[in-house]
Amino acid sequence: MWEDALAPAIAGALAAAGVRPEDVGGIAIAGQLDGCIPVDANGAPLHPALIWQDRRAVAQAARAEARTVFVIAGQVADASHMAPKICWLRDHGIMAAKFHQPVSYLVQRLTGEAVIDPALASTSMLTELSTARWAPALLEAFGITPEELPEIRPTCAVAGVLTADGARLTGLRAGTRVAVGTGDDFANPLGAGVVAPGSIVCAIGTAEVVGTLSMTPVLDRITAEPMVETHVYPTGAFFIEHPGWLSGGAVRWAVQMLGLPDDAALDALAATAPAGAGGITFLPALAGAMTPVWRPAVRGTFHGLSAAHDQSHLARAVLEGLAFASRDVADRLVALGLPARDVLLLGGGARSRVWSQLRADTLGLVHRVAANTDTCPIGAAMIAAVAAGLVPDLVTAAAFAPPATETFTPGPRDALDEAYRRYQVLGAHLAML
Repeated sequence: MWEDALAPAIAGALAAAGVRPEDVGGIAIAGQLDGCIPVDANGAPLHPALIWQDRRAVAQAARAEARTVFVIAGQVADASHMAPKICWLRDHGIMAAKFHQPVSYLVQRLTGEAVIDPALASTSMLTELSTARWAPALLEAFGITPEELPEIRPTCAVAGVLTADGARLTGLRAGTRVAVGTGDDFANPLGAGVVAPGSIVCAIGTAEVVGTLSMTPVLDRITAEPMVETHVYPTGAFFIEHPGWLSGGAVRWAVQMLGLPDDAALDALAATAPAGAGGITFLPALAGAMTPVWRPAVRGTFHGLSAAHDQSHLARAVLEGLAFASRDVADRLVALGLPARDVLLLGGGARSRVWSQLRADTLGLVHRVAANTDTCPIGAAMIAAVAAGLVPDLVTAAAFAPPATETFTPGPRDALDEAYRRYQVLGAHLAML
């Protein structure tokens, strides 16, 4: 499906820009992290991708001691990550020449080169945060060899050029430069021009990613169980982030569940309900709990329902529950001493004015909306521009990003603070089940 989408997407972009395939100096791919695709010696897939949301590999995640994973890799030992997925595939008879993340898979299909950037590699549970290289101790714990993984190269390095097959898949000319590329968690803020600490970034797509930049690695040791992870950022900084829970995906689920025509109808309903949703609390764990602790087996819930509630209260509770999860992470980032001047909203969820204001009220921070909320492909374009030699580095490329276009200032939050406390109590109870 990814390969089939390349040519029409690229053709549409070329037509919209009024340029020809031969005018393209370079391309880069940015996409979901934490997926896993086993391939044969020719780079052909051997099994459907296990995407980031797939957390079936719980037993396999325990093959490395959680504290060891955190100290070496800066990651939570969770089944969403790549290393446990590799083990799960092997345990079910899938032997591969290499195991890829989605971005590195597509780069190999286009160029024949199996490479991955340090940022994406740092999400695998298999790298040393201090060196951005594969970690011998973690490779040994999971029984994985470096030869089974892509080679780690800089984000903006030229992975290779489009082969004849790559040209067929993309509609571009053979020989076009292809960058190593990176994951969407990093391309999203990059595409909004984020190259220095200051703002908390909240990217609301199918998942919701909340994080902030630091020039030095910071590890979450606030509690016995870390909430946020530390990843390498394509500029050489570090992205201290929570890699995400089902958020925009939860909104789409709620739209369907309530029989509404679209997201705007959910917003309109939610706007008619009071802050606190009349006492209803929604725990957004539709793909397992991710905040305030990571629990794959915990599932979402509505709590506090009565006959006095209607669709508006449910709609409001969904938007609030997702904002509360964001507050969990933002509060942890602040507790770690990281800057939190304001929040920069990215992704499709940032188009909702109702939700943006609710978020500002919930976190007590000014929320700014990026000029173009679909920033992941812009980040990819920046990487491609560096690889093609059109700009010297990503900091230069990021300077072209326009400033935020809309600002939401926090309003009264007493009712939301009380609702957040109910959410915290409910989450704590469910985490013990």
